[in-house]
Amino acid sequence: MASMTCLPKISIITPSYNQGMFIEQTIQSVIDQAYPNYELIIIDGGSTDETIDIIQKYAPYITYWVSEKDNGQADAINKGLQVATGDIFNWINSDDFLEPGALHAVGNFFHANPHTHVLCGYTRCFWDEDNITSHEYRMGVRNTIADTITSIEMNQPGTFYKTSIIRELGGINASLRYVFDDELWFRFLCEYGLGKVGFIEDRLAQFRLHGHSKSVGEGYELFHKELNTIYASMLNQMNAPLWLRAIIEEEFQNVKYQPVKEWKFQYLELSRFVAHFAHRYINTLYIKGHIKEAKEAMRLIIDNGYFRNNRILLSLRLKLLFK
Repeated sequence: MASMTCLPKISIITPSYNQGMFIEQTIQSVIDQAYPNYELIIIDGGSTDETIDIIQKYAPYITYWVSEKDNGQADAINKGLQVATGDIFNWINSDDFLEPGALHAVGNFFHANPHTHVLCGYTRCFWDEDNITSHEYRMGVRNTIADTITSIEMNQPGTFYKTSIIRELGGINASLRYVFDDELWFRFLCEYGLGKVGFIEDRLAQFRLHGHSKSVGEGYELFHKELNTIYASMLNQMNAPLWLRAIIEEEFQNVKYQPVKEWKFQYLELSRFVAHFAHRYINTLYIKGHIKEAKEAMRLIIDNGYFRNNRILLSLRLKLLFK
């Protein structure tokens, strides 16, 4: 275990808006860590409930706070990043909280592994009304980066980044409302790969599920649409086949996404990434009569090992052979 004097400084940013019933637990979970080198930054969007009274109650323990209108959660996190001075960064939403001992676990890991850029620990997700555990998990990682990105299992509260890396990546994408944590993870993996990711067995955070949260109250469909606009943008930048880009953009044309900077694909297996979407849309291509494109999609699927023993794909392959 590292001595207290050499542990890295950890910046915790809490974006907040009218979560007065929860934010006190969030603040206490940070200041009760007894970690010797941290800062808590609260960016409130102009709350009209009891939030400000609670923040003022704990003001001596808060490094920086502000309450003013902003452009949403991602914008608030970026505002916090502008004043953050820590070596390590994460945001903890005002309805979630850290697990006791989390910052020591994070600080000790980064001290012992200075070349690691991201640390993934566990998060418990629970239903607020009865404190029943929904699930407990760590950031999902597959055998390839392409598979990790296309089969996303996001665990933001339990994932800590080096602050310098976040800044190199361009910060949080404020054009997104739902999946800016996914998009940040994607950009990191494409540019830095899995070799800079570390894992621990510790539970680092707790994620509250309740009716007023975006995750529960606004529905999966909106998350799904926004996520797919990111995929479409990535496929455009890597010059994927036009037929594939067209079919995805047609499906998600009404959802906007603007990259914070040009994507870098040093570590992404481009062919396998494209094959994932060929696999997803090949049946649509066939039904619409785009036989040439469906055959190209089938070649991508087979070449990248997506075929396996899928009977539907086998049947479709036989049909394409005779077209």
